[in-house]
Amino acid sequence: MIDWQVRIARLPPTGWDDHRDGCWFPDFDHQEYLLPFFDVGDTPIDPYGGSEFCENDLTRLRAQLKWHRTAFEEKPDNWCITDTSRYPDTSIHLERDKILAIVDKTLDMIELALASGGTLIFRGD
Repeated sequence: MIDWQVRIARLPPTGWDDHRDGCWFPDFDHQEYLLPFFDVGDTPIDPYGGSEFCENDLTRLRAQLKWHRTAFEEKPDNWCITDTSRYPDTSIHLERDKILAIVDKTLDMIELALASGGTLIFRGD
């Protein structure tokens, strides 16, 4: 799964624990659904490598997540969508609370990165 971390001058903030303070998609279904909402940087997020979001990317990501947060809040507790771009069609199972937790934590991380002149580093598998 892709995870993302705050970095300031390429280092974690003081006291930062990647396993506690970072964020990640909890499973493949949530990653598949949410990645297009996150993929707003000048360079696409590489699910198998690394990508870095600097100030302009962070500003776009913050706007994107804030814009869509209300729609996520209005979703049912659990829902399913069908990905018809694959053969056979694939069902993706989603949970509103997981999505909101990811969005909220990411928004907090963006604020920390912007306030400290830092970046978000997205790390793939």
